[in-house]
Amino acid sequence: MDIEDSTKVSTRDGVLRPTDLPALFQSADQSSLQGQRRFLQATRFRLVMLVIAASSSLVAFGEPGSDIVGWGAAAAFALALIAEISILVMRPERVWHEGRSAAESAKTLTWRYAVGGNPFSIEELDSRQADQLLLFRLKEILRDLKNLELGAALGQEQITDRMRALRSKPLEERRQTYGIGRIEDQRIWYANSAARDERRARLWMTSMIALEIVGVTLGVLRATGTLRIDLLGIAATIAGAIAAWMQVKQHQTQARAYFIATQELAAIRSELSSQETESEWAAFVDSAEEAISREHVLWRASRSS
Repeated sequence: MDIEDSTKVSTRDGVLRPTDLPALFQSADQSSLQGQRRFLQATRFRLVMLVIAASSSLVAFGEPGSDIVGWGAAAAFALALIAEISILVMRPERVWHEGRSAAESAKTLTWRYAVGGNPFSIEELDSRQADQLLLFRLKEILRDLKNLELGAALGQEQITDRMRALRSKPLEERRQTYGIGRIEDQRIWYANSAARDERRARLWMTSMIALEIVGVTLGVLRATGTLRIDLLGIAATIAGAIAAWMQVKQHQTQARAYFIATQELAAIRSELSSQETESEWAAFVDSAEEAISREHVLWRASRSS
């Protein structure tokens, strides 16, 4: 889940908006986005510095200006090293992953509570009991975030008025709201994200193939003596940088996961109208939220590997 991930929920009447979600969600979401931004910026800067350092090979040492180029290459390597050390010490990717995990966990609890899904069934829990259970579950998430610094969500509560208002609605209204604001909204997000990542995967793969063709051409020209400037090292460095960036972004892997999630949510949406009792509805929401959470679990596992 990239920076574009954030909290895309419908703004239609009755549907939970980002500002209607718990304070824990607001803080974890903000921390996750900041961690992701820092990690990607540091990684991008490091790769660019390595390419710049490799470009110094174009200037032959001992010729006029070579000292300046040498110092420039050393500076580029030093900056790349600093960026790498900052990633190792500050671990922004950990903040990114843990923050996203906390935010998604808080969001799924919110929807379960607000529409009466298990374990917050309308039949089994009154308002006070449901509130206590939600607060307990949110505290459990907080206890697992020992290494994550959460920013303050000023003026925000863990259980908002809009969450309570949705929970008090009749089953039909909660069912419609859940279908629009959670299932369909999430399905559209996954579909758009799958298309976006597929486009980016093709773009980077095309760039890699083009660079490899250039590398082959440069190698032949160098071997035949047609080209006296050694550009192979630079081409190899650029190719390595592109490969490293592709590994960080994992566009192809994400596109496949998002596509599968899109199909699964489409199937879930078709079953909405068949849930006629509170007990059936509570079990249905539980199953739907498990499906949504499964994609995030797979995403985090791929990032941790």
